[in-house]
Amino acid sequence: MLTALDRLTIYSVLCFISFCALVLRTPAETSLMPLLGMSATIAGIWLEMRRWHGSSEEQENNS
Repeated sequence: MLTALDRLTIYSVLCFISFCALVLRTPAETSLMPLLGMSATIAGIWLEMRRWHGSSEEQENNS
């Protein structure tokens, strides 16, 4: 199973890829997919950061 840091890293890489796809497109190749990808990964990063605080407290209590 992936740790919270692993999932956060995956979301960050996907966000970077979506950002590059958005920036490197020519004006003739407009698409909403990079915007949807960036919004989904930003939402995933936000959710992971909200959950990370609780998971770190659980790990401290289990040690």
